[in-house]
Parts: sequence; structure tokens; C-alpha cells
Amino acid sequence: MPYNSSNLIPLVAADSFTLWLYKTTDSRATVLSAGYFTPAANRLLAGHMVVLQASDATALLPVRSNAEVGNGLVVDASSSPIRLSGAGSLDLGADLAAAAIARCVSLGAMPSGVNEGETFTVHATASGATTNLRFSILDAAGSVVRGPITVAVAAGVASTTFTAPTPGNGYRLKVEDAADALVALLSPSFVVLPAFALLLESGFNLLAETGTRLVM
Repeated sequence: MPYNSSNLIPLVAADSFTLWLYKTTDSRATVLSAGYFTPAANRLLAGHMVVLQASDATALLPVRSNAEVGNGLVVDASSSPIRLSGAGSLDLGADLAAAAIARCVSLGAMPSGVNEGETFTVHATASGATTNLRFSILDAAGSVVRGPITVAVAAGVASTTFTAPTPGNGYRLKVEDAADALVALLSPSFVVLPAFALLLESGFNLLAETGTRLVM
């Protein structure tokens, strides 16, 4: 049968777009024939879509110029006027590997005070992947005044010897993993005292190290 205008129903209309429903007892092939929708040229405009319920198929048809429609997409069919075959493959893969590396350092006992020019030894222990430790002495402002000295870890222990800096307080010892500066430790603060002067006795006189006589 020919096109029936009463069977063309608007479903959605927005701006210049309209989605139509057209029901007919005609076959899909008949509806797709040239000029079928010509009587609806004032309603079916280019860019519109038609949901077709034909006798042999349900399809979604695009409207072209002059109310002509394209083959569209068959979404259901009692017979198969058009066979659409598609295959797709989306292969996403990710291989993420991470290994945790344990690193740990700790300081041995520190003197609370040393004398200027005096040497003292510091010890630190290390575990995990730490193979070298770096030792430094920092002043109260955090600036390095001695070191850094890098020492290899042997049997989990590393040690080094420092000469005490100028007298003052707020000094700290810093030890860190030479391969990872984030693995670090600061000692409690310690004081560097002025060096002791020796007093010498000569008869009834006391002399300083320089030989100067002290008057008591």
C-alpha cells in the first residue's frame, strides 16, 4: 500500500531535529523505494530520523533530502532484508610491577657534650638494602659544618670519627642512606665546649700552657 500520512507520528522534537515513528503493513523494501515518502516532504526534513515498524522489520532510518530515507539500521526482523555483521575487539592490558625495598638506619649513643678539637666516634646501624651511610655534623641553623663522610656498612654497622667543631650549642649529627636521602636520622643536640687549658706548676707558681705565670 502507498504511504499513509496518519501513520507518521512525531516522537521527539528538539530544535531542527525530529524523531518520527512510522507504522505500516508494507515491507521494509517497499518503504525504502524511491519516492515512498515524497508526500511527506514538508514534514520529513534532512537530518530527521524515522523509527520504522514495517511488516518484516523494525529499523531506524535516516532522512535525506527530498524526504528520501537511507537503508538505516535493522534492529529487529522476521526476515533478514539486510544482514549487518560487525566484530570488534578492544584489548587493554596493563602490567604493573612494584617491589618494596626496605631501608632503615638508626644512631648509636651520642655524647651530650664534647670539647673543641676533641675527636669522637659515632656509630649507626643499617638494615635492608642500605649499603652505605653518610655522616654529617650540622650546626643549630642546619648547615653542614663537618662532613659529609660516606662509610660502607659492614655486618649492619657503620662508624666514623669527627673532630669537634668550634664551641657552641645546638649541634646535631645526621646520618642518611647514601642511596636515598629520605632515609635519614638526626641525633639529639649536643654542646661543644671550649678546650681545657692545662696548668703547669713551677715552684710556687702556676703557669698556663703558653708559660705565662698566673697570679692567684
